[in-house]
Amino acid sequence: MQCTNTVFDPERGVVICADTGEVIEEMNIDVGPEWRAYTPEEYMERARTSTITQRVHDSGLATEIDTSINSYKSKRLAILQRKTRVGGKANKKIVDALSHLNHMAALLNLPSQAIETAATILKKIFTTLQPRSDKLKILALASIVLAARRHNIPIRVKELITRFDISEEEYWKFMSEVYFKVNLGGELKAYVDPRKFLPSIVNNLGVSQKVFVIAAKIIDSLKREGLTEGKDPAGIAAASVYIASILADEKKTQKQVAEAANVTEVTIRNRYRDIINRLTITVYL
Repeated sequence: MQCTNTVFDPERGVVICADTGEVIEEMNIDVGPEWRAYTPEEYMERARTSTITQRVHDSGLATEIDTSINSYKSKRLAILQRKTRVGGKANKKIVDALSHLNHMAALLNLPSQAIETAATILKKIFTTLQPRSDKLKILALASIVLAARRHNIPIRVKELITRFDISEEEYWKFMSEVYFKVNLGGELKAYVDPRKFLPSIVNNLGVSQKVFVIAAKIIDSLKREGLTEGKDPAGIAAASVYIASILADEKKTQKQVAEAANVTEVTIRNRYRDIINRLTITVYL
């Protein structure tokens, strides 16, 4: 009986039947590395080529010189290689910007795909605007926010501005420049669904799942009516939870909801008025 579920083992150069474990075909050429690694650390140390990634300025295409050999020559070559890899002042700035980005992304525990997108956005912005050295941290955060929107990841700008010690005025001034001068296509058009913020708000408030369901229905109605466009998704979610807590007889104050959602009370009041004035909510008793 012919096996239709096969797996190729590149290290041993064989084709194996995934159902029976039988070796179906042996390859004459071993396409795997000429070394073995038993831990991720060993693999990273022994690999001769690096994965292509946008997280470094040269996309990871540079060769790393092995310094495990204790010789003056190898160490000098490694130092020289690092200097030539970075190059001039422009490259030094983008290296610093990517360093900020990778540090922020690690603290935020962003998925790899989102970090790659953020790094790509950063390079596009950098090429167009050529920001000063004191704007590199703002550049990194702006790239992360845009990437988060692109991947529909809920993210609170106000919280991150405070967390990374960035001037709110400078951040929005920089973002305005990005919107007007940089062609990022889909990265600027993406929008985070307000429902993405509901789990954390509901959990922080300690209200029931009933509040979550009602708030989600309110947001669905807002989206159908086109009332979420151009509004802060976290603010919409917070106002929806505030209304839902009243409808579910688990009322929380605007201040409590604002703290749980990390938005201002003014934002909740404004979105609350929008919802009450433009949406009809029917309660069945």
